[in-house]
Amino acid sequence: MNDHDAKWVLDELAKLRTDENRVTIDAAIDLIKEQQDEIDSLHGSMEGQLWSPKQWRQ
Repeated sequence: MNDHDAKWVLDELAKLRTDENRVTIDAAIDLIKEQQDEIDSLHGSMEGQLWSPKQWRQ
């Protein structure tokens, strides 16, 4: 999921939030944010490995 997709999902979930489902929706939003942060971190890591001089020599 890219940043745009994640933002759209988060916005749509927020629209569905009611007093009755607030805990569930908030937990889903938090989970998506955490997963997106992890994806972004892994993406940065992979780019770093791809562009490292050590990798170029191999």
